[in-house]
Amino acid sequence: MPNGKPGDHPLTDIVKHRLPMFGDEIDDKVRRLDSMASDELRNVLATIVYFWPWGDKAPVDPHALSAILDSLERYAGKQPGA
Repeated sequence: MPNGKPGDHPLTDIVKHRLPMFGDEIDDKVRRLDSMASDELRNVLATIVYFWPWGDKAPVDPHALSAILDSLERYAGKQPGA
């Protein structure tokens, strides 16, 4: 069971511990999205970053991940209270 320590979950590593994960641009998008997301959207974000495929020490297709995060950010910005 995760306990919030570094290495438990990539979302916690990026947001809470500010550890590099996907690169500065994507990590910044994750932090920004986390700060504006509802609990439901934060769960979606956590699932995406947790299950994003990795190749040889690097995320597979970071441009696709960036595009997905951009879409989620636009969605989050349209939600009530955003």
